Order: sequence, then structure tokens, then C-alpha cells
Amino acid sequence: KKMANETRILNDAVSGVANGASVLVCLLAAIVVLCLKLYKKLVYRLALYQVLSALALASVGVIATMFINYGEESRNVYHHICIAIGFLLLYTEWMKLLFTMWVT
Repeated sequence: KKMANETRILNDAVSGVANGASVLVCLLAAIVVLCLKLYKKLVYRLALYQVLSALALASVGVIATMFINYGEESRNVYHHICIAIGFLLLYTEWMKLLFTMWVT
């Protein structure tokens, strides 16, 4: 049982770091597109929408990683936050899928 707990903690850490890196890369890409004014062409605008949806998904993933380990004793405190995060994860995943379908 101790190994399962260590594995879960490692999985949460890797997920948090990957989502954090995704946020930074997406911010950098969005800044480059905006600074170079590439959004004037439709192709770059669609790519910008894709980057912004990935940014939203990674940001919600970072927030979800922070609240993933709440226990039963704090259920009343975090219950509504976890419901909101679940909704946001579902919403941003569908938004990412929509923009992917829009590009193709």
C-alpha cells in the first residue's frame, strides 16, 4: 500500500509539472503570435485558437492537481471546488476537441 501512495504522489507531481510546462509554452506561443501580428491570417488565427484552448486545458489541469488529494475530513470544504474543477476540465477538453475539429 505504501508503494501505491508513492506512485500516486509521483503521478500527481509529473502531471502538475507537465501542465505547468504546457502553460508556459502556450503563453510563449500566444505572445509570439500576438507580437508578430500573425493573427491577421486565418490559418494563424486558427492556430492561435488551438493554442489558447490548450492553455485553458493546461491551466485547469494545474488547478486540478492542487486539489486532487483532499481527504474525507475536508470533504465539505473542497466538495464544491472539485465539482467546479471537474466541470471546467470537461468544458476545456470539449473546447480543445472543437477547435481541433475546426482546424481540420
